Parts: sequence; C-alpha cells; structure tokens
Amino acid sequence: MKWNSICSQKCLNGGKCIQKDTCECPKGYYGLHCEFSKCVIPCLNGGRCKGVNKCRCPAGLGGNHCEVGRRGGECARACRHGVCRAGVCRCEPGWRGRYCHRNYGGSKFIDTTNIH
Repeated sequence: MKWNSICSQKCLNGGKCIQKDTCECPKGYYGLHCEFSKCVIPCLNGGRCKGVNKCRCPAGLGGNHCEVGRRGGECARACRHGVCRAGVCRCEPGWRGRYCHRNYGGSKFIDTTNIH
C-alpha cells in the first residue's frame, strides 16, 4: 500500500489517507492512524477485525479469532455421531453420511441433519 504524502504518518490496518493527517479506517479499526482494533482478542493467522470481537478469517481458517485450521486434519463441520480423523468423519456403528448424521438400522432411516 502506498503512503500518501498528505498524511505525516502511514495509515495502518488498511486505512486510507483521505485528507491532511486524516485516516479513514476500515470497519473494526479506529484511532488517528487506524492503529487500534475493536477486537479485544486479536485475530490470528492473518484474520482481520470486522467489528467488536468479530474476525474475518482467510480461506481454510475458522473460529472466533481464526484459531482453527480447516486444512489438513480438521473436518469442515462437526461429526455428529463419530470422530474426525485426517479431515474425514469416522462414524459410530449405526451412523453414516459425510458428517455421521444419518442413522440406519434395518428398515429405519432417520436423517438428523437439521436436528440440533
């Protein structure tokens, strides 16, 4: 990002110099040079603060503060009736589906996708 000569100091965190020594800060940041974050707990792994304690995470990351990696070993969603191993849900006996959300046994079949 270029430093605009009308601001005596560089605007931080994606802020833009809009007039002499005045930075326009992106959502989630404030201060004379956008140096303060509204996220009390900082966003990790390249995440950006987008409001009070709300982080926008880069692709492949999640969690409130971008602390959870979804690549390599994490399942994209929780395994309802199983465990996540190497990015794949391993279902308990009697359960199937990508997230172990479908019960099967004999002639009974119950889809628990929307059950909380």
